[in-house]
Amino acid sequence: MVKKALFAIGSIILSIFLLASSASALTRPTPPSRPIPPPVPEFPEVSGVYSEPSNPLIRVNVFVHREPTATVISPLLVCSLDDPESNSIVSEAGWHLPPNWTYSLNVNSMPQSVGAANLPTIAGNGFTDWVGASNNKVNIARGVNTTTNRSRYDGRNIIAWGRTSNGTLGVTYIRYYVSSGLVVDVDTIMNNRVAWSWSNSNTCADPNAYDAEAILTHELGHWFGMDDEYDGSYQHATMFGYGSLGEVKKNTLSTGDKTGVFSIYNP
Repeated sequence: MVKKALFAIGSIILSIFLLASSASALTRPTPPSRPIPPPVPEFPEVSGVYSEPSNPLIRVNVFVHREPTATVISPLLVCSLDDPESNSIVSEAGWHLPPNWTYSLNVNSMPQSVGAANLPTIAGNGFTDWVGASNNKVNIARGVNTTTNRSRYDGRNIIAWGRTSNGTLGVTYIRYYVSSGLVVDVDTIMNNRVAWSWSNSNTCADPNAYDAEAILTHELGHWFGMDDEYDGSYQHATMFGYGSLGEVKKNTLSTGDKTGVFSIYNP
């Protein structure tokens, strides 16, 4: 009797052990949590991904457009410039605009060398290029003017000239949901401490200034979900990561720019 009792108890203990082992094997370990990026610095000096303090579901991707070493060429307007083609397809950055999008301009922040009255045309030209390349999948509308010249999560989607870190041409802040890639807020701040001009042409440029439409058109590409490209094969693309004095070729999108943005909105 004692042996039978001990055998029964042992069987019960073994069964409990096996059940516990089986349950443990079926339970997946909790994956380590992803580190939350730091908040956006006041004046970012490098491109990167940051957190949005007001909403943990949103990330802020910051593109810092660096100013190359400047070389003074000539005080006269240079014309008959080429607009070479680039077939290298620009990469997607990982987000997209919703079907309807409104932006606001800080016209009073525009440098005198360009003229406040010209900002609506300059921005409108850039948006028209990207909307057309997306197969008209985004309806862009101009909203009320703003006096803001710093990025903040307020849904205003501003374009302004203001203070950025030294050595930059402009900074674009993209706020989007990590889960879906849907953009919720965008701001572009152009550096008001560098020389700007606007030739209103794709073939003439001031060799001692940065063309406002060329650089802004590049920045607007980030709004639509385009990444920067730094390989030499992209040097004639609008989304090439470097801007140059006296350059206007970024006023028009290359085939590679168009193909890249088309794939985002026409999967």
